[in-house]
Amino acid sequence: MRRLGLKSIWAVLLAAVLLLSAGLPVHARPGFFNRGAGSAAKPLPSSAPSGKLQEVAPPGAVQQLRQNLQQHRPSLRLIDPSNDSIVSSDALELRFEIEDWPLSSDPKLGLGPHVVLQIDNRAPLRLSESNGNRLKVRIDDLEAGSHRFSAWAAYPWGEAVQAPGASIQGRLHLWQKLQGTQPERDAPWLVPVSPAREQGLQPLLVDWLIWNAPLQNLREGDGRWRLRISIDGDSFLVDHQEALWLKGSNGSNSHDIQMELLNGLGEPITPVFNNQLIHLKSPSGPKPGWMRPRLTESQLARLSGSLEPEVLEVDESPPEPPQKAEEKQQEKTEQPRELLQAEIKVEVEDEIKTQPEAEPQPRAPEESDEQGPEQPFAEKPSTAEAALPTPPTLAKEKQAEPQQPAEEEPKLKPNSSLGGSARELLNSDGRLRKP
Repeated sequence: MRRLGLKSIWAVLLAAVLLLSAGLPVHARPGFFNRGAGSAAKPLPSSAPSGKLQEVAPPGAVQQLRQNLQQHRPSLRLIDPSNDSIVSSDALELRFEIEDWPLSSDPKLGLGPHVVLQIDNRAPLRLSESNGNRLKVRIDDLEAGSHRFSAWAAYPWGEAVQAPGASIQGRLHLWQKLQGTQPERDAPWLVPVSPAREQGLQPLLVDWLIWNAPLQNLREGDGRWRLRISIDGDSFLVDHQEALWLKGSNGSNSHDIQMELLNGLGEPITPVFNNQLIHLKSPSGPKPGWMRPRLTESQLARLSGSLEPEVLEVDESPPEPPQKAEEKQQEKTEQPRELLQAEIKVEVEDEIKTQPEAEPQPRAPEESDEQGPEQPFAEKPSTAEAALPTPPTLAKEKQAEPQQPAEEEPKLKPNSSLGGSARELLNSDGRLRKP
């Protein structure tokens, strides 16, 4: 009887415990994105750039290039070695395949569409040349152990293409795996995306990739992660994955950009891999083409990797107006005629020089000097010389000269130093005497 009474009492107590504990909440195991979350916890709100930072529109050339490259859907994949494989070699050689992304680089305008490869926290490698659609990269100074890598299709200014298939990530091990040195396979990790040339150009591009980040903001209060961005001391929070263009900061030419991945409550998520800092050096050299306010059709085609249309460059000399072109053509057509006239004139002058010079006419009797020498008669041109055609230039000069009335030729008087019988053969008017 006592045993039956004890069983009844235990049954009553167990039923009371079950009834009292039915309304108590059940807590899930803390994870990356809900650690410390409770019924009264609210996600950390995002904030706009503060301090001296101001979000602005991208440069005009960036907007042109983005619109021109929207027709492409880049697809990137790793060919060799396979993800999470062990490489027994001192050098790591990676092979990728890129499709529907026109890789290019212009010597004057700068880098065009390209592929970026980043291993761990090393400096990014930018690839703009391919063999068909294949890319090959060899790295000789990689230390032994485990490494993580990211690769993505990038715009000319360095921004990552945010489209499915345009980026990949994975792990590789040189000689041997090292546990605990890399994030877990499904753990979130952050990759800051540096602008092309890694320089602090204004406006400043701020971009990033977050791997294994869950979807959020599907409903109100569904914040799962936040990214805290600090630029030269000014900080703000974002909850979406979209590149920013910022202007301002401390006025210096170099910039420090820190990115921290947080959960919805603002707590760090594995800060060993998700607290990253990049330093942008001071700008040097000419500005790249994508920093211009506007691109010509030719520049746009060259910088976007498409075929160059048959148009003139802005920096090339503009075409001459039709009037000047006609004048130049007229000069070209008139030049042979002028040369011909010059040659004719030279020939005529040579002929004149070769002809005997006309002897000066004798002076009038009142001005004659009987003591002077005898002056010969002027010779008339021969019939053959008179028949020669007059050159155009000489004819014009003769027409231009005013015609003067011909003076009456004065009668000649004997003015000779001959003596003896020769003087007696002449009449008083200088003519020969008739026999």
